[in-house]
This record gives sequence, C-alpha cells and structure tokens, in this order.
Amino acid sequence: MARISFKTYRSYLGLPGSPVEWNDRYVLSDSPPGHPRPALSPGELDFAEYGDRIRDITPNATPMPPGSTPFPAPYVRRYSGMMFNIADYGHTLLTDFRLAGGRIVRAEFHEPAELAALKEKVVINCPGYGARALWKDESVVPVRGQIAWLIPQPEVDYGVQYQHVLMLPRRDGIVIQMLDGGDMRGYGDDNETPDRAEALTGVSRIADLYARMKPA
Repeated sequence: MARISFKTYRSYLGLPGSPVEWNDRYVLSDSPPGHPRPALSPGELDFAEYGDRIRDITPNATPMPPGSTPFPAPYVRRYSGMMFNIADYGHTLLTDFRLAGGRIVRAEFHEPAELAALKEKVVINCPGYGARALWKDESVVPVRGQIAWLIPQPEVDYGVQYQHVLMLPRRDGIVIQMLDGGDMRGYGDDNETPDRAEALTGVSRIADLYARMKPA
C-alpha cells in the first residue's frame, strides 16, 4: 500500500501550486546517531515499524562532514523527503473531484443504520475519531497532535529536526511541531484546545538553534 501511495503522490509533482514537492531536511544531534532504542516504559506501546521494507523508494540519509553546514550541532544528516502543501493539495483534490461531477453535501450521522438512506451504492468509511461514537467502537483511540505556524518564508526551502522539534517550510507557512514523547505523544488525548505553551516551546528551541548558527 505504501508503494502504491508513493506512486500516486508522485503524479502531483510539478503541478501548479506545487501540491506535492521534494525538499531537503537536516536531522541534527548533539550525540552520535544510531544509539540502541531505549527500553519501553510501563504503559508504553511497542508500535510496529515497517520503514526497512520501503527504504529503497526514497534517498538514504547522508552524514554531513563537520563544518560543511552552518548548523551548530556536531552530528548532521541530510535526506530528501516528499512534502505536502496541504492548502494546494486540498484545492487540487477538490477541483478534480468537482470537475468529475462530484459535489459536497454536509450531513450528520448518529448510527450506522442511517447510512442505508443514502442513494449512493458505495460508502467509504473514514470518519476518523468520529468512528468511535458512530460505530460504538471503543477500540478507536484518539491521538492529539498540534502544529504551530510561522509566516511563509520562500527563502527557507529545507526542513530541520533538532531537540525533538520539527521545522518544515510549506508554501502557506512554516510548520513547527513538537516530537517529545515519541509515538506515545498525545496517545489517548482527545483534547482539541490549542496549547500555546507547547507552541512557544517549539518556536523557542528553533529560535535558539538559529541564534547559534554560523554567519553566512
């Protein structure tokens, strides 16, 4: 499925608005990479990892020689990744959908039996976390996520990951996302209230990194 998705998304490269594009990203570390994965804490889930099975579809990360980048970190790796510009990507999908005769109708469903009233013969079940209530499925677990946005800066065309913060430039703004806690971050948390303190922490870490960068 991952390979099919990757092939599909490649077809959006080069389209007006750049809904999908490649960019370089730098992973910075103050300690040598490749440390053994720490033991799981009590209550922490061991999530499956399948990256090794599709490692051949994207370029491998390349260690950068010391002093070859302006980043103030002793260990730097660079890799290229495919990125979605969500605003342009969504606009492209909706435009294609409407040109094909599709239309959007807002509706609310409270139980699966109500789906039988639809005239459509095929229903794609993808309500997200709403499936927990709609299908009475208590196994569906919310996972809270949050990103902070900075104003767009076209001259920033690369991403950075440092001290558990991801900085990724998109066409409509620069994304700052906290990664502390790993895969368990936000697990079981259905709170949708923005956390300003979290946003400020992420921005502060990136700001400190750039304050220590070598002058051009």
